Amino acid sequence: MKNVKYLFATVILGLGLSSCGDSFLTQYPEGGVLLEEQYQKLPDKLQGALLGIYSQLYAFGGDHDTFGQRSIDMYTDIQSGDMAMKKSNYGWFEPYERGNFYSYCRGYLWSYYYDIINLANLCDKALILDVDSAGVSMDKKVLSIMSEGAVPDDKTALNGYCYGQALAIRGWAYAGLLNYYCEARDAETVDFDVEALPIYVGKDIIADTLGAPLSTVGEVYDRVYEDLSEAIDLLDYYSTFVSRNSKLEIDADVARLILAYAMLNHGDRSYIVADGKNCYQIALEQAQTVIANGNYTLMTKSELYATGFSDVSAHNWMWGEDVTIENTTGLASFFGQVDIHTYSYAAAGDIKGIDSYLYDQIAATGWDARLGWFRSGSEKFPYCPDGKFYCPKTKDVTALSKVDRNWLCDNVFMRVELAYLIAAEAAFSNNDNATAISYLDDLCSERILDGKDTEYDTWKAGLATNDDVKNAIIYNWRVEMWGEGYSMQLLRRLEKKRVLGKNHLSRSDKELDVTGNEAELYQCQIPTSEVRYNPNIGRSTTELTNK
Repeated sequence: MKNVKYLFATVILGLGLSSCGDSFLTQYPEGGVLLEEQYQKLPDKLQGALLGIYSQLYAFGGDHDTFGQRSIDMYTDIQSGDMAMKKSNYGWFEPYERGNFYSYCRGYLWSYYYDIINLANLCDKALILDVDSAGVSMDKKVLSIMSEGAVPDDKTALNGYCYGQALAIRGWAYAGLLNYYCEARDAETVDFDVEALPIYVGKDIIADTLGAPLSTVGEVYDRVYEDLSEAIDLLDYYSTFVSRNSKLEIDADVARLILAYAMLNHGDRSYIVADGKNCYQIALEQAQTVIANGNYTLMTKSELYATGFSDVSAHNWMWGEDVTIENTTGLASFFGQVDIHTYSYAAAGDIKGIDSYLYDQIAATGWDARLGWFRSGSEKFPYCPDGKFYCPKTKDVTALSKVDRNWLCDNVFMRVELAYLIAAEAAFSNNDNATAISYLDDLCSERILDGKDTEYDTWKAGLATNDDVKNAIIYNWRVEMWGEGYSMQLLRRLEKKRVLGKNHLSRSDKELDVTGNEAELYQCQIPTSEVRYNPNIGRSTTELTNK
């Protein structure tokens, strides 16, 4: 026990430090990513830049609440209340539990996404500058070969496959920035002319652009759509000639769901995005294609409690990180923060559990087997995700002397279940409740408790009105994707208001509302440092930015 006390005493020393320091945008990535000079020395610049990009998804940011994408997933799920903290002995993630996402997170998120964008632009730059004897650049060559349906040589095939990944991750990063730095979208009307974010592409790095001006919401969404649409085509075509190395790499199906999710957050069904289709039609088509392709399949009822959501090889995992001794972030990791069977904060008492009111909703259905993903409020470690996120090797122990100390559970970034939820919501948003119910049924049919088919049939038969279907979609997003970073966008996009349970530090029984004065709590402002040092962004900022 001395070792435990010493460990956490050391951790506490860092609590006075901000997790989000100055992180204004630079054209060349700094710190934990490749510098321009380092990049130019790589034997294969394109693959080197891609490795740098993917490493950012799990990079340790210096504090025990900054460890890449899974820490961001936690920020947003805690801020929106689905992930609840009743106690915080060590302080990590406490600001988000108290509803301060907007002020604590804006610098980290900004640098996180723009570092990824910068690295993607290094790939873009490499292809633009790789010119053959006929004066044709590699980016144009891979697109030309694809359009002709020709067979590429090995180098061109690899470049085409890498280019697709770079465009996909860049589109994903811009979509992520829109989620956090723009006001919540509305299904009916959206102001796409509001200034939002600076846009950078490969040619900007070549021209050494010193800070781009703000583009509008509509222009950034156009960039997202263009990057991801082209990425899907490239990955579909060149995957015939180049094999995926691991699930850390984005494939065509992952790119499709990135685009589908971005279009779901886009809003405004009257706005034609492309090919005469609105955002929800595009989202539905992309999700349907992923499901039809059959490369990934739903987790079955028999597997609900069997995996701990800890193994990237699972047939329903589309995108994720194989955590190894070389890349683990140890205590500062998702499982370190959430799993009571892993030696770190949750096991020592800083429980992150499901909101008690949401837990009661699951129990009230009478049929939902996902209730078993969580402990009840009357058990030790109340409401923790004991049946969803856990280390399988130490599943039966919680004593600090016996829990896992290797921190090798894998990180999930995308599961195929996302496709069914996107398809259901996209159909609903286009006034097609029958299709929405069909996709919900596909998912929920694998979530029924043994002997509770009658209760499930009653629940499904009750989806008679628009509000019934909407509430069912909201419910399944919150339950199925708990702890995976989708809760806050759901609140901003579809739900708008949410009542929290009693297991929160300071927000017990509180109603969250993104439609009124609290809207700013769910939207980051551009960091003050960016406003100061980017000469193309006006100095007039909001009161929040000036804080």
